[in-house]
Amino acid sequence: MEKRINVKMIEAKEVNSAIKKKSNSNEGNEILISNASKLDNIAVGLNRTVNIVIRNDVGDLIGALNNGASIKVEGNAGRYAADGMTAGEVIIEGDVDEGAGSAMCGGTLAVKGSAKDHVGQLLKGGTIIVCGNVGDLTGSFMIAGTIIIGGDAGLELGGSMLAGTIYIRGDYEKLGVNLAQTELTKDDKAGLEKLFSRYNITLNPVEFRKIVTQEKKLH
Repeated sequence: MEKRINVKMIEAKEVNSAIKKKSNSNEGNEILISNASKLDNIAVGLNRTVNIVIRNDVGDLIGALNNGASIKVEGNAGRYAADGMTAGEVIIEGDVDEGAGSAMCGGTLAVKGSAKDHVGQLLKGGTIIVCGNVGDLTGSFMIAGTIIIGGDAGLELGGSMLAGTIYIRGDYEKLGVNLAQTELTKDDKAGLEKLFSRYNITLNPVEFRKIVTQEKKLH
């Protein structure tokens, strides 16, 4: 059964209280949110399995600290989408602003459009997919996890990256230091194909390249 929340003219704190109340009820596990009007801090800190669909653009920090919910935005999102997520998934049908997936430890952020600077900065785990282009410093200071870029990247891709993997289909302006571009393995292609199928993404894994660190530590 679908539960609805019309958030027009109310504050984010009230929206999140309503989400948690409905997610704890026995009415079903899908919540439809409408009229969010780019409100910040929606669906923050959820720690149980619930499916949330937001049918418009949202503001900053959508799905921050998510720990198990499935959150879908049928529009664009602001800064720091899925910031600090540990489990679950955040799916953005449009574009996102800077800092998408910052400090994630787990879960999946899937962006069907493009993203601005600092995607996956301080990434500690989990998977970030951006079907379009990304800005500068994507994957900066990442220590684990995976970033998949379906388009082009800006400057310092993987800047100060210590570990983890970046897959990119398009071009990049400049790699961070201590990184190397390699060809995909059979397992890499199978993993990408599985993700693309799950999130209904029409990208071909064979067109991607793999970026990894050359050494365990930077000098």
